[in-house]
This record gives sequence, C-alpha cells and structure tokens, in this order.
Amino acid sequence: MSTHVLILMLTIDDLKKLQNPNITNDKRRNAIIDFLTNNPGCSKEDLVRGVTKTSSKKTVQNILNELEREELVKIEKEKPNSRGYKLFLCKENIQIRLDKQIRDFNEEFTILLKRIEEIIPDLILLPFNNKENIDKNFIMILFYEQLPLFLLKYLMQCLLLKTIVVWPKIIQNDELRNKLNSLVFTEMSKIISDYTNFYNTKLSKNNTHLINYKPKVSEELTRLENKILYFEFFFLMCKKKGIAKEYENLVDKIWFINSDVQEYLHPEAQLYNLDYEYGKDNWRKYLLLYRQNIKRIEELENIKKQQLTFFGDLNVRDFF
Repeated sequence: MSTHVLILMLTIDDLKKLQNPNITNDKRRNAIIDFLTNNPGCSKEDLVRGVTKTSSKKTVQNILNELEREELVKIEKEKPNSRGYKLFLCKENIQIRLDKQIRDFNEEFTILLKRIEEIIPDLILLPFNNKENIDKNFIMILFYEQLPLFLLKYLMQCLLLKTIVVWPKIIQNDELRNKLNSLVFTEMSKIISDYTNFYNTKLSKNNTHLINYKPKVSEELTRLENKILYFEFFFLMCKKKGIAKEYENLVDKIWFINSDVQEYLHPEAQLYNLDYEYGKDNWRKYLLLYRQNIKRIEELENIKKQQLTFFGDLNVRDFF
C-alpha cells in the first residue's frame, strides 16, 4: 500500500529525472535556449512540446522565469489584451552570445577529436629506435596532443583577455561580470575535462609497447606563442590527413570568440599596417596578409631585437 502511495506522490519532473538521470538542470536550460534560438517567436506551448524529452511543463516555466529575470528572454504579447504571447531570446545579451559561442566551439572540437580518432584509430607509441617509428610517433603526438593543446590554450587566452581587459571596460555591473566569468570557466572546465579523459584513456589503453613517454603538456601550456603561423601549420597538417574541413570549422568558431581581443592576440595588423579589420575580417585573410608581408615583418622584428640587445648587458642592481 505504501509503495503505491509513494508512486502517486512522484511528480512528472521526478519521473523524468528517473528516466533521464544524466540530464542536469544546466542541460535542461541549454535545451530551452537552443529551442528558442532556432524557433524565435514560438509560444510557450511550442517550447514545452519542443523540449518534452528533457523537461516538464513546470520545469519549462521555472526556467523561463529564471531567464526572464536575467533578461535573457523577452516575452511579447500578440495583442495588448491577448493571453497568448511569443518568446524571443535576447541574442544581443552578452551571456547568450558567449554561451552559444563556447558551446559551438565545444561541438566542433568534439567533432575534430572524433575525426582524429578515425584517421589514427590507434594511439600506439612505437619504440623511438628508428626514423620510421619516430615519424609515426610524431604524427600521433601532433594530432592527439599538440593540436588540441594549442587550440585549448588559445581559447583560454581569448577568455582570460576578455575577463581581465575587455569586460571591466565595457561592463560596469559587477554581478553580470561575475556571471560571465562563472560561465566562461565552467564551460572551459567541461571542455578540458572531456579532452583529458579522451587523451588519457586513449593513451593508457593503447600503449602496448609500454613506451615511457612523458607528455610535454607543461611546456606547451607555458609557451605563450599565439602566432597566426601556428594556425597555418596545423591547417596544412590537417589537410594532409583529410580533416581540413573540421579544422576550418573549429577555427571559424574561435574567430567569433576572439573578435574583441584580436588586437591583443595578433597585434601585427596594427604594427605593420596590414589591410585587416579586427573583429570583422576572418582568419584566412589574416593568414594571407601575414604570408604576403612575412619578409617585411621578420626584418622589422629583427631590427627590434637588435635595438633591445642593449638591455642584455644591464643588471637589475644597476638601477638601485
């Protein structure tokens, strides 16, 4: 008898949680945001039907109220006295834009990792005792370690610049900045965690030769180069392996994210008067301009280094 009473006391939300234990509130919220993104002007009934696999009507209403309080959703009545209304996502809201940009990156990053797994299905490190093995190991390490690390490091630099340099200048509301910071590093932690599991699981499962390979992760993360030529190098390597499209799609997403920090990450356009407009032109144009002017850029860089060698003979003690 008590068992029947317990079942009757369960709500639809409880039953959905039992059926889908892996669906978190964040996933429900993201599903609602995705539906509103793809169906602007929909009704609440449309929304409830569209996310029925993840949320009940009550949950949808609760999340809608939350999104409206955060000014992420606007509700417009069809007529002044009408009970029906249309739902619109506030796409101009920086939280909405950033959340979508990072999730788009993660989606393309996951696709790229899957393609890497398809073209190099076994991450089997070979003994470093001949050139052929060394070359094979180089390709495996390049695609499983160096390429993903470069992209993750670059993304992290973009986001750090936003939080430290850009947002304090344009957003006076401390609460909003805190929300953006929380969003950024929560999503980054998920992306890094997924990659870590992918890489370590793959490496530990397939190291049949028990090669004592020590990943140079710390060295890669402390190197701060973000030159555009790294993008070209990895692009050429992906072309050779037939995954250029996946790589390009991912870099396109990165270029949306870095639109407001490009001048910090790639100052060459300003320094050398390249015909490139930050925040509007794409990375392909930047690559092209950099290649066309690389000789002049290198000459000017060498002159700069020669001018700075003067400081090489100075000791900090000389100033005190």
